[in-house]
Amino acid sequence: MTGPPSLVRLVNPLTGTAADAPDFGTGGGAGNTFPGAVAPFGMMQWSPDTHPGRVNGPGGYSHVDDRIRGFSLTHLSGTGCAVFQDVPFLPTTHPLDTSPSLAASYEVAPVYVPSFSHRSEHAEPGYYRVVLDPATKRATRVELTATTRTSVGRFTFPRTATASVLINAGGSAMANGDVVLAVDPTRREVSGWVESGQFCYHRNRYRLYFAAEFDRPFTAHGTWVRQTLEPGSTAAADHAEAPFHLRPLSGLPDPPTTSNGAQAGAYVTFDTRRDRGVEVRVGISYVSIDNARDNLRTENAGRAFESVRNATRAAWSELLGRVRILGGAREDRRTFYTMLYHALLGPTVFSDANGQYMGMDGQVHTAGDRTQYTTFSGWDIYRSQIPLLALLVPDRTGDMMQSLVENARESGWLPRWSVANGHTDVMVGDPAAPIIAGAHAFGVRNFDRTAALAALVKGATQEGKSANAEYVERQGLTGYLQHGFVPHDGNETSSGAATTMFGRTDGVWGSAATTLEYATADFAIAALAAALGDTATCRTFHERAGGWAKLFNPATGYLQPRYADGRFPATFDPASGEGWVEGNGAQYAWMVPHDMAGLIAAYGGPRAAAERLDQFFTEINAGPGAPFAYLSNEPCSLTPWLYAWVGQPEKTQAVVRRAILSLFNATPAGYPGNDDVGQMSAWYVFGALGLYPAIPGTDVLVLGSPLFREARVQLAGGTLRIIGRNAGRGRAYVRRVTIDRRDHPRPWVRFRDIAGGAVVAFDLSERPGSPWATASEDAPPSYGPGCDVE
Repeated sequence: MTGPPSLVRLVNPLTGTAADAPDFGTGGGAGNTFPGAVAPFGMMQWSPDTHPGRVNGPGGYSHVDDRIRGFSLTHLSGTGCAVFQDVPFLPTTHPLDTSPSLAASYEVAPVYVPSFSHRSEHAEPGYYRVVLDPATKRATRVELTATTRTSVGRFTFPRTATASVLINAGGSAMANGDVVLAVDPTRREVSGWVESGQFCYHRNRYRLYFAAEFDRPFTAHGTWVRQTLEPGSTAAADHAEAPFHLRPLSGLPDPPTTSNGAQAGAYVTFDTRRDRGVEVRVGISYVSIDNARDNLRTENAGRAFESVRNATRAAWSELLGRVRILGGAREDRRTFYTMLYHALLGPTVFSDANGQYMGMDGQVHTAGDRTQYTTFSGWDIYRSQIPLLALLVPDRTGDMMQSLVENARESGWLPRWSVANGHTDVMVGDPAAPIIAGAHAFGVRNFDRTAALAALVKGATQEGKSANAEYVERQGLTGYLQHGFVPHDGNETSSGAATTMFGRTDGVWGSAATTLEYATADFAIAALAAALGDTATCRTFHERAGGWAKLFNPATGYLQPRYADGRFPATFDPASGEGWVEGNGAQYAWMVPHDMAGLIAAYGGPRAAAERLDQFFTEINAGPGAPFAYLSNEPCSLTPWLYAWVGQPEKTQAVVRRAILSLFNATPAGYPGNDDVGQMSAWYVFGALGLYPAIPGTDVLVLGSPLFREARVQLAGGTLRIIGRNAGRGRAYVRRVTIDRRDHPRPWVRFRDIAGGAVVAFDLSERPGSPWATASEDAPPSYGPGCDVE
């Protein structure tokens, strides 16, 4: 299915770059996205970074800023911590007579930092344009486009003899450990590499190599190291120990240490008095400069700017076209495709065009006929994004799963949150299990499933550190294996924002949250083992998945952290974050997706659980300090769909509709918080389609209500048509569902039953009251004791 160009026009890449949402301490209240040029899942993300970076720092671009400090080559979309933003390019007409580098800063001097206006800016998938210093004699137009591993920049300068491009290689978001540069006037090339990392201030580093080829000779060139400018120089290098971000992110404390970082860069100058245009083609690699050049030759040699732009636009059109929306308000279609676009930015391609990539062991590996991926925001994406990718791009998703398997082979352990070729040790749980098992449940098969299961079992049963980092796959594993839960005794770090962003000691962050994450992971391992015919492993991990019940305190009626001797803390407040991660006891009270029937029984049965859910949804985005829903963060992703288990599906329909209409839109402030590399975008997409992957490791889809008259989803086996009869913003309530014209009385469906193509039709109404799917026997499955995973 090829999507029409109109789908690309519906996407707003600027969505998520403004911070109108409340700042709950996990990223500043913005989506933390970036608006620049990128291909689907692209390694290259050439995008503007603004000054002074008042909000949206991790994304690089803040919609409230009015100056641009550079156009850097790499970005993360939607995270609460900064990383990448490597090798910013910056056109200028100011003469180069002093070093552009500010002392003790990753930025260039203010004289080189131009202004911009949103009136002279345009962003679309695969293309970005802006005019710097508009309405002045220095006005310079910048246009960017990209392939998977390369990009093309087109700069239209005013008529001047001092048109220069600064390459501030020491300008990464986190200060650089090393910078090495070379200028080759004969080849019209600037090349080099930078070292950076320190995502969320953890000990992870990577090297990015680049090669930039200009389309015309230089009239002058030079380099700088810190505050020393060397006109005519063709090489520069600098080194700094312990690089850290030099500025605090909005709403977060100062970094634990600071360093000036390596400061070095290069400039090339052109005479644009007759010909105002300058083009540059840039290739990147995490392996070598030669590979960066090879990527450039393979993907970008001899191609005109518009040819690259059109090809990437066509790639986005095809990918977005795998979900065709009919009907609905244009505003809602625009939001839908904007969210779908952001859900398709990551994980990102990591192997080069020749198949090589840098492994987690620091050695060069070859991916062969597949693609290696990185940037797995594990704690987030297993809930919504990976199932969505499994539906829409199963072959790519299989390569992503094999990438995780290779990570384990290289480092000894599966990652929780990978950046480039390193473990970051960020967040909690063991998300590789629901990622891999979830992809498998939704039909992905093109990866080494036996090796994947073996790696999952190893990580869940053995302790040890990875080959290149102070990283263990499961923190607190000894206590978890001994007690069935992670004890709350003296080995837990505090739950404040500083811990959230800047790491932990050797203890466990959030003993109770970690226990529930491990239970979810253990169930996912059991589900994968069952699918592969390994009954013994299934039984072992299915039993372990029941450990959630050991956190239930009958005295309070809540799941709580628990000490090794069996005691619960003497006092309990559902709004407290003690024992939890980016949430509280009220919000984590529902995080038992695989055994919802058991949880509901502990809470007094369906009626009592429904009343509790009603109270919980008094607010839908209350933040981590209130005993209500916090739908902008992952621990609450499943909660609106839980009414299906208590015979009140109309309340799922109401809450999900309320959330997608009030928390998301296609404006710059269109996210309720971090997008987390596509997780929240995928959550919206499922909500608007009217179904949700509710039980990680299975193919169970809980039904809500579709926002649109029709959606056509192109699956590997055929087209899934989702019909919303009488659909509209104010008609969220389901009266009847049919699948292929047969009545479907249950509020859920298995993906395997519709994977070959089907027509799922919803009759919708403005008011609740239908008896559809209210019988207790219609509830979605729950998996209690035993190995009964289907």
